[in-house]
Amino acid sequence: MLTRMGTVLFAGRLADLYAPNRVYTIGFIGIAVFYLIISFMNDEYAFFVLRAISALLAVLTIPSSINMIIQMYPEPTEQGQKLALFGMAGALANTLALVLAGVFLLASWRWYFRFITILVGPFAALAWWLMPKVDAVAEELSGSEKWKRMDLGGVSMLTAALILFILGFTQAPIKGWGSAIFIAPMVISVVLLAVFLVFEQKMPRGYTLLPHDIWQFPNIFPLILQASAVFMWFACAQLRIATYFQSALGNSAILSAVKLLPMGITALIVGMSTQAIPKLITRPRYVQPVASALCFCGSMLFAYSGGGHGNDYWKYMFTGQVIGTAGGMIVFIGMNTSIIQAFPLEFAGVGGSFANIIFQVGGVFGISIQAGLLSTGDGTINDWVASRNSYFFTGAYILFTGIVFVLWYRQEKMPVLTGPVAAA
Repeated sequence: MLTRMGTVLFAGRLADLYAPNRVYTIGFIGIAVFYLIISFMNDEYAFFVLRAISALLAVLTIPSSINMIIQMYPEPTEQGQKLALFGMAGALANTLALVLAGVFLLASWRWYFRFITILVGPFAALAWWLMPKVDAVAEELSGSEKWKRMDLGGVSMLTAALILFILGFTQAPIKGWGSAIFIAPMVISVVLLAVFLVFEQKMPRGYTLLPHDIWQFPNIFPLILQASAVFMWFACAQLRIATYFQSALGNSAILSAVKLLPMGITALIVGMSTQAIPKLITRPRYVQPVASALCFCGSMLFAYSGGGHGNDYWKYMFTGQVIGTAGGMIVFIGMNTSIIQAFPLEFAGVGGSFANIIFQVGGVFGISIQAGLLSTGDGTINDWVASRNSYFFTGAYILFTGIVFVLWYRQEKMPVLTGPVAAA
């Protein structure tokens, strides 16, 4: 996660300055190669280093995909539908990965990485030759000019700030919120973020990692607030429930993953529904609060499930997964699409990266709060009281963001992306 969070905006800038189809295929091929190498690793440190490199390569595929979608489908409604499909694929993959990991753990973790290589390798090779050629939005710039516009100084500062932020929040529940490992990274990350913002404003227009006028983008603040809630909801639901099933109920990894399949199936159904009913995405002002309310209902069902023992799984856990995931998918796809479309075309890749960072920061914050709330029970994950309180928190937060969204968001402010592409 540290590698992904720290490099995703840089990958977005790369996809805007260079041909996104090439950026995508390099990342795609890299995943296949490094996953195969990882499957033979015996050294722990080499394993983590190679995982970090593979994560960096995987990050290249996200903003480059978004950039290609934006350019290939300029009509706003069709573009929204394609972005919705892209978002659905990501959400579905998160759930299926749990099932696949559980299956391969029955044999060996090495075969999980080899399976991904077998799956990705042929498509990655074909992608290099068959992927439609899509020009960079800054295609007319020279190579040296593109290099200047990479904003390596801004990339370094923001990467360091994000890594320290995540480090602090992930260590706080373990070491304590008053510990140096939380306070020092947080203080430094805030200072670095402030320096980054000042530095970006001093740079010439077009040479920055983020657009100068990003905070004047239409509806950017309600979009960010709403987006911050959805990964918090999903992360706190999936990780805690899967861990509880294994730790407290004694379920195997594969059974725990299967019991979470309703989330993946619901994600698929809702994602496909957005293709038939595009207004679920293109008219978010009143749809998003309803989706937030569905997430809240899912959280309350989780909270009062007692952990899903016996028939309570079907009464509370199953129902909560279906209702909550339905709302969560609409929030995720809607916010992903709206944030990307709020950015000008020359920053299409960066827009996708920016949305991804908001999602991930919300997830990290939620998991940290959830871990911190363990102290409200007996201090172990086996006591559902702490988990119940965490679902009260995540449910209340996403309901709050939905209410703020309906009061603040204005559809008429959203841009219609037409006209020629300007160089970034």
